[in-house]
Amino acid sequence: MGFYILFIGIVFLTMAVEIELFLRGKEVLGLLREQLGGMAAADLVSRILLKARVMLSTLLLAIGLVMMLFIKRIMFPLERIIERTRAMSAGDFSAALPEESRDELGELARHINDLNANEQELILLTKNMTAQLRQTLTAGDEAAKVDEAIELIDEMEEALAEFGRSFYQC
Repeated sequence: MGFYILFIGIVFLTMAVEIELFLRGKEVLGLLREQLGGMAAADLVSRILLKARVMLSTLLLAIGLVMMLFIKRIMFPLERIIERTRAMSAGDFSAALPEESRDELGELARHINDLNANEQELILLTKNMTAQLRQTLTAGDEAAKVDEAIELIDEMEEALAEFGRSFYQC
């Protein structure tokens, strides 16, 4: 943001210099000296330049404020998304991001919420299958344990593959 304000400031400074050079040039100041006299013409040009500088400074300030408001409008949702994804990466899947906006940030929030839901499903599925596998390996005869364990592992691989496909669709 600072770069844009600096760029606009340079543009306005260039405009102020151009206005000053124009008003102090032979065409304007020379004509005014002929009509009004030397001191009155210089005083008039100085007052016009002061007003131009004030107007350009006010316009620069207004543009800077509008840019700050616009950037805050973008940064606030981004900060919430960053905060939420940090919590998710730490293992907290409890809260979803608000999806009220219809812009790119709202779409990003929807995709993150979908990803969060898929991760929760995968964690639950893995816990359930692990419990089933543990139960299978502790009960029954050896041949049946191995067959059931292989079957559960195959189901887990298929579930993980399905999760991978749904992950890439998000």
